[in-house]
Amino acid sequence: MWKYVDIGEGEKIFHKVDDCILSKKTKYQLLEIIKTKDFGNVLFLDGDPQSSEVEEYIFNECLVHPAMITQSKPKTVFIGGGGTGLTLREVLRHSAVERVDIVDIDKEVVDICKKFYNYAAESFSDPRTKLYHEDARQFLSNTDSKYDCIFLDTTMPHHDDIAAPLYRKEFFELASQKLKPDGAFITAANSADFRYSTRFASIVKTLQQVFAFVKPYTAYTPLFGQEWAFAFASNTIDPTKLKPHEVNEKLVETGCNGLNFYDGLTHQRIFSIDKKMRKVLKEEGTILTDSNQSQDEIFVPEISESPDFENFVNMIDLHQYSSVIKLASTPHKTF
Repeated sequence: MWKYVDIGEGEKIFHKVDDCILSKKTKYQLLEIIKTKDFGNVLFLDGDPQSSEVEEYIFNECLVHPAMITQSKPKTVFIGGGGTGLTLREVLRHSAVERVDIVDIDKEVVDICKKFYNYAAESFSDPRTKLYHEDARQFLSNTDSKYDCIFLDTTMPHHDDIAAPLYRKEFFELASQKLKPDGAFITAANSADFRYSTRFASIVKTLQQVFAFVKPYTAYTPLFGQEWAFAFASNTIDPTKLKPHEVNEKLVETGCNGLNFYDGLTHQRIFSIDKKMRKVLKEEGTILTDSNQSQDEIFVPEISESPDFENFVNMIDLHQYSSVIKLASTPHKTF
């Protein structure tokens, strides 16, 4: 049995399934935990992969540390979303952190992740963690706190889902107001495959309406099968000015020198956007606002019921296509 993910109109990624561990419809989304052959346990929300046991550190280290090291002593942090506890885990590595306000609207996602993943249970039980289950935008609007860093770690927004209001100009303006003068705002920003990166361009263009420095960056994420996008925004800080040795020194200073993926050279690499992507970011996308009636052109994957696997979606038995698809038992020599 295989689980597939639509990443474009004519492109799917297939994951060989070893076990279907859990499927639960929460108040907001469908949560699945699937044990796959190559990535171990994978968390899916509404059919989209979120994190895997094997390589989750790539996404989470890239989301958190390029911002945290720009701060002299980051004491207060806000996380919108982050129900897996992975962004929280990376933030808590920094010894200066005194409080993390993490706001994920879906309590069931957090509870299930705490049950199935040790890192989630440990992160959410850390005394520096303050967990809230409410609308992240409303929380940020109501709080009097000021933050050194604000992170968004949500499902990737489509047009009208629960995450969409967090990727509009009005929310970015609110985030800017809630940052300390030298603070930084960071978000994942959808696919960085140039064929599907209109939303990446829209997020960057919208941030540029609010912040003085907006620096997009990317990292290849094996689970997603493509380069994934991030965006750093600040009114005072340009992270691309940091040299590799400065990044490494800061990681040692903050107690984060034992990472799996991110270091000084990686910092330099992820901020080096290729020529094609720079063109896409310049020419595509639109400014996202609450009142904007036009929508950017993005691919919205469909979710297909799987009759043979009750409550699981996008599952398929490829054996029924064995007469059409020949799976070679020996490697094929291309050249």
